[in-house]
Amino acid sequence: MKLLDLLLETVSVPFKESCVLTITNSDGEEIVVNCEVPTTDEEKMTGLMYRDNLCDNCGMFYDYVDGGFWMKNVNFPIEMIFINNNQIVDIKRAKAQDETTIYSSVESNGNLEVNDGFSKSNNISIGDKVYIS
Repeated sequence: MKLLDLLLETVSVPFKESCVLTITNSDGEEIVVNCEVPTTDEEKMTGLMYRDNLCDNCGMFYDYVDGGFWMKNVNFPIEMIFINNNQIVDIKRAKAQDETTIYSSVESNGNLEVNDGFSKSNNISIGDKVYIS
């Protein structure tokens, strides 16, 4: 059985597509994040709306950044970890229900959304490497 299948057995994934992101922090620790990947227009528009939380090592990964992101109808605070070419380039905090558009301050081609405080508790910072499987 594949590692991804084993990891997903304990994760509820409402979206059809998923991936595993592994972040290597500055201490050399590998942090594994089980991600949902919105692919349809409806999934992309819905994102984390109408949910009350994410599990500790769960996230939502957008493999594109077409403009910004907002928190309309998202019921809990998150962090948006912007990625470009497999490296973290920006981290933004987002408040629940905030309709302010959030952009990366530098060019990015991906956005990982995780629980607020995830980066601090896992010693994740700009420059850390990200591997997608």
